[in-house]
Amino acid sequence: MREIIGRSVEGRDLVLHSNYPAGRFPGHGGTGSGTLLIGGTHGDERATVAILENFAADRFASAIRSVNNAPLAILSLHNPDGHAADIRYNGRGVDLNRNFPHQWNPVSEEPPGPAPLSEPESRALHDFILVHRPAKIISLHWALSEIDADGPQSTGTAVAMWEALTAEERKPYRLRLQGQATSGTGECHGSLGQWCGNGLVYPDGMRPAMITLELPYYAHGLDRPQALPGEHLDQVRQIWRTNPDAYLEGVEGAVHKMLDAACRHTHVWPHPHPSASPAASPAAENRKG
Repeated sequence: MREIIGRSVEGRDLVLHSNYPAGRFPGHGGTGSGTLLIGGTHGDERATVAILENFAADRFASAIRSVNNAPLAILSLHNPDGHAADIRYNGRGVDLNRNFPHQWNPVSEEPPGPAPLSEPESRALHDFILVHRPAKIISLHWALSEIDADGPQSTGTAVAMWEALTAEERKPYRLRLQGQATSGTGECHGSLGQWCGNGLVYPDGMRPAMITLELPYYAHGLDRPQALPGEHLDQVRQIWRTNPDAYLEGVEGAVHKMLDAACRHTHVWPHPHPSASPAASPAAENRKG
């Protein structure tokens, strides 16, 4: 199914694809199974869009039309104006991943907009989540090479994604989990991850599992360094401009395995995992989620 959930600053459609009738997403609903996947929040993170478009085509074109019969919605391009211009920001120069209400800060390294939810793209996604209450939200970004769980309730889903990978497939990634108490703090004030993971509580008292899945900056199975080089964002974009097919070939299979695992996972309260690395300090590397 194809559903328009809003329009961008410049009037482009925000198109959601799903395996349920339009407007009837069976999200939390006590089942813990509905999953929302998001790409293209930053318009120049083009691999996130391509990977989710391919994932949707593979899953929704099949006879099953779902992953393990679980409700699934995919917004592969959250920022169509930025994507058209090949820039990070939306049509008003706002970073949509600093425009959500939890801990929004008018003073930010990235432009957060004049107020929380000032941008139509942010409002459309915010309102969809509030109405349909997905149990799990996975947002793809580029290129910190990690599975980043926002809020302790997200641990189980993050671990399921990590454990879906072979040892070789894990090399470019790290697993980052929060502590057992929600801190309400993080590197990206006003981000989707901070709002969904630490600020959002559904009327039944549950919080959605919120994962930021950062794609690798290099696609060929190298171990992820503890601190990425400062130029890693420029490097990955150059790799994409030179040979996007090679980049997709190197990362897409593992990403699809993680997304499948997230869709199958039943959202429950977290448990600690020995593979998790402690959350890095914001100063430790150039975080741009």
